[in-house]
Amino acid sequence: MRIISIIICLLTAATAPVRSQQYQQLTDVPTIYIETENRKDITSKEDYILCILAYVDKGEITVFDSTQIRGRGNSTWWNSEKKSYRVKFAKKQRLLGNDFANAKSWTLLANHGDKTMIRNALTYDLGKFMGMKFCPAAKFVDLYLNDSYRGTYQISDQVQVHKKRVEVNEDNGWLLEVANENSREDPYITSSRYGIIYNIKNPDDEMLTVDKRIAIGQWISAFETAVSSADFMDPNIGYRAYIDEEDFINWYVGAEITGNIDALYSIYMYKEADEKKMHFGPLWDLDLGYDNSSERSLLTNMEAYLGLWNRPFEKILQRMWQDPWFAKACNDRLHELVDNGLQQYLLHHIDSLRDAIYQTQGQNFRKWRIDQQVYDWEKHNYYNNYDSYISDLKSFIAIHIPYLQQAFAERLTTGVRNTRMEKRGDGDMYDLQGRRIATPPRKGIYIQNHQKIIQK
Repeated sequence: MRIISIIICLLTAATAPVRSQQYQQLTDVPTIYIETENRKDITSKEDYILCILAYVDKGEITVFDSTQIRGRGNSTWWNSEKKSYRVKFAKKQRLLGNDFANAKSWTLLANHGDKTMIRNALTYDLGKFMGMKFCPAAKFVDLYLNDSYRGTYQISDQVQVHKKRVEVNEDNGWLLEVANENSREDPYITSSRYGIIYNIKNPDDEMLTVDKRIAIGQWISAFETAVSSADFMDPNIGYRAYIDEEDFINWYVGAEITGNIDALYSIYMYKEADEKKMHFGPLWDLDLGYDNSSERSLLTNMEAYLGLWNRPFEKILQRMWQDPWFAKACNDRLHELVDNGLQQYLLHHIDSLRDAIYQTQGQNFRKWRIDQQVYDWEKHNYYNNYDSYISDLKSFIAIHIPYLQQAFAERLTTGVRNTRMEKRGDGDMYDLQGRRIATPPRKGIYIQNHQKIIQK
């Protein structure tokens, strides 16, 4: 490790004087040093405190004074010793390069529940492969906070209305987030029909007038009414009249590919105020994705059929799966991605990301035990070496994509007939042609209570 000598000939920061000192780049990724005002602990994810941030990379250092920092996340903030942060600079910065946003707000993701630490970064690659409009990007760094080494972190875009992020009008455009009781934030709207919580992320502050809030509530009500109506499959008056079909299919198929246990309550959607159709994305919050959750294995269940208590948006998706158009659109999009080399692409990028963080992950797991549980709800497979976790991730990709192809294909024949199942009761059983049967034969695959049952 080399010592980088720097004479800092700036700055009297708003927090504390910057001292002339030596900064060390710990590994082959950049190193960030953050010192908070009076070395205060970061105890809130609502209130910022002042700090100085120094960025060290390849012999060069940049110091940012008058910077602010606070905590971020929900379960990760309250249940993890290695915490994530949100940083706000005094002036806009291009932390990821000229092809990405020039912005004040950035995130520092801890990725603590993900022993590979690359699931979020891999999803950026997936989003680009799928052609999604906005994909939060990734750069890995080593982080020191008040002279204490904190481990490997990921600089990433904040999901917000901004050029090269969510590109709608900042004053009037809508950015909503489907939330649950744990992630609800003011201002929000709870829908009357499905009881879904929608956080209003934009317009914000004084720009969110009463009239604008009413308009958002009216759109939500009209959309959910269209989903539940008898004419829900009609492309002109049903749910498709309210969504950008390409965006929604991309978002949903992407959520299925990643096996994201949190996809159905951490959903971003956006549109201009005068648009009728809502756009969906980005894919986001993947530390427990790719079969890294103990809540329920996604190798045998599709996202819309999880049945978990705090994923109310699944009611919307269950209804959509009853529409043959939706089943065909999902099936066609998945096959298109597979034909374009999806599996090989993801496996290649897993290897590339593994190599990119191999030095820094070694330091990280000297600080944080690699073979111990972080959350109760993470998948409980633990190893004493990093590459075993990488192998698990690659195995999931190899198994899960063929499974999805089969599962989507089955929905082509069963999707619309689920309407009859709901009307006739949870106990009814159907074969894969949608025919209700009283007693199943000894062997075969059946659908009961929206689940696939294999009789052997």
